[in-house]
Amino acid sequence: MSSSSSGSGDPKKMRLLSLTLYRWKPDHPVELSSHYDLSHFPFFQRKTVQEHIRFHSRLICARTPVGRRQSVEFEQNLGNCHVYVHPSGLAAAVLTSAEYPMRVAFSMLSEVLRLFQDKYGGQWENTDADRSIGFTEGDEYVKKFQNPAEADKLTKVQKDLDEVKDVMLKSIEDLLQRGETLDSLMQKSTDLSQTSYQFYRTAKKNNQCCQLY
Repeated sequence: MSSSSSGSGDPKKMRLLSLTLYRWKPDHPVELSSHYDLSHFPFFQRKTVQEHIRFHSRLICARTPVGRRQSVEFEQNLGNCHVYVHPSGLAAAVLTSAEYPMRVAFSMLSEVLRLFQDKYGGQWENTDADRSIGFTEGDEYVKKFQNPAEADKLTKVQKDLDEVKDVMLKSIEDLLQRGETLDSLMQKSTDLSQTSYQFYRTAKKNNQCCQLY
């Protein structure tokens, strides 16, 4: 399924929560740089939310083929994760609220990947373990794109950007392989602490998953 929809909704609900860059690998993408804005969450929930964002971003990046763009919708309208895996193997993921326009998210991803490659080309290609490259521009982009309307003006995004015409739209269940469950992947993940996993289980049991994002 593909779409070129740019999204619409209440601007107050349009949030950009994270930006993560990876060296793409099909089994476990290697994290190169991560940036978050979790200021609207209660302080003591931020670590748990960050761990869940990290888990989902890496999983969706791993399940996105090289050279493709993909948007994955979370259950219960929690939000979307937009991923672009550049042909070079450099990948980036942004996690947003459901109302955030897809077109703006992919504009940000294209800009960030171009800038990161220009600045760190030759320094990330053989990275095999998670690291934190001092890509301060990542924080600036998260702030700059927090308001998608303003970001459109700043970046002069075209309304018919080619790069959103062939974006694959999937649900989180579509990414699961035969015999897999999200619970089983969470239990195996090194991105989630036991506390964060139990938080998810409790929220799901009480039908309160929507409180996570």
